[in-house]
Amino acid sequence: MKKYTPYFPIAGMALYLILFTYTTTLYPGGSINEPSASSHSYFHNFLCDLMNPTAAHGVINPARPLAILAHLILSFTMISFFYILPEIFEAENRNTKLMRGFGMFTMTVFILMYTPYHDLIVTLTGIFGTVALVPFFIELYKYQGKRLKQLAYACYAMSIIVFISFQTKIGFYYLPFLQKITFVLDAIWVIWVSMIVLKKYRLPASTNPV
Repeated sequence: MKKYTPYFPIAGMALYLILFTYTTTLYPGGSINEPSASSHSYFHNFLCDLMNPTAAHGVINPARPLAILAHLILSFTMISFFYILPEIFEAENRNTKLMRGFGMFTMTVFILMYTPYHDLIVTLTGIFGTVALVPFFIELYKYQGKRLKQLAYACYAMSIIVFISFQTKIGFYYLPFLQKITFVLDAIWVIWVSMIVLKKYRLPASTNPV
């Protein structure tokens, strides 16, 4: 069973992207930046806008049920990702256990993002996610795959920028677009790590960091 676990993040991310893309076509429009817009905007709408009961201009949002389903798929995708993330390292230790435990817990909290407590959940996942990534970056320092290191650092740097912008409202106009860039980088990271673990399970003796 273990050898199949890397497929969950890959399949989950692909399914989320397909469902999210379709859901944007159902959204009646409107955002904080452009309240009167008549359709979804990848530049102006946040990912979570699709889960709101009503659009920015007050119209009932028919995209909400599918958007919530997509969000749940993403949440469980990321839970499975943090489960396999420690597998890219050679040995299991306290750091790998911490990153797995806190990472899976963070993504479990992330499930509640569609509730009225959205802003609180953003703050909590930012805090818990950082706790999960501290042991990850400690182990990553010793990791030989330079390109994966660079991507992981870029993902975290973008996440920090998005989090600070959300909390302080500095550069808030551009935040929806920055959120999309961050998500794309995270998606690449998730799939890349999953492929490394998949290769490790298939060819444990010949796996090389990338």
